[in-house]
Amino acid sequence: MHENKSGVCPTLTASMGMGGHNVPLIKTRYGIRKLTPRECFNLMGFDANFKLPEDLAISQLYKQAGNSVVVPVVKRIAKQILTAIS
Repeated sequence: MHENKSGVCPTLTASMGMGGHNVPLIKTRYGIRKLTPRECFNLMGFDANFKLPEDLAISQLYKQAGNSVVVPVVKRIAKQILTAIS
C-alpha cells in the first residue's frame, strides 16, 4: 500500500471488491479501512437517499459503483446538449 498524498479518491473500477482488493482505503482515527459501497456510490455523485439493492453481494455493489458514471458530470453534459440544440 502506498500513501495517497493528493487527498483525492483513486478511480473506482468494476474490479473493486473482487477478491478483496482494489477498493480504495481510508485512514480514520480508528485505523485504515475500505470505503463502503455506499461511500463509493456517494463519490460517484449518487444522492445519499439513493437506495442500494439489499439482495446483492457487497462485491456486486462495488462492481456496480465502479461501472457507473459520475452523476454530476452526466447532468452537466446533458444541460450543455440541451443548450446546444435549443
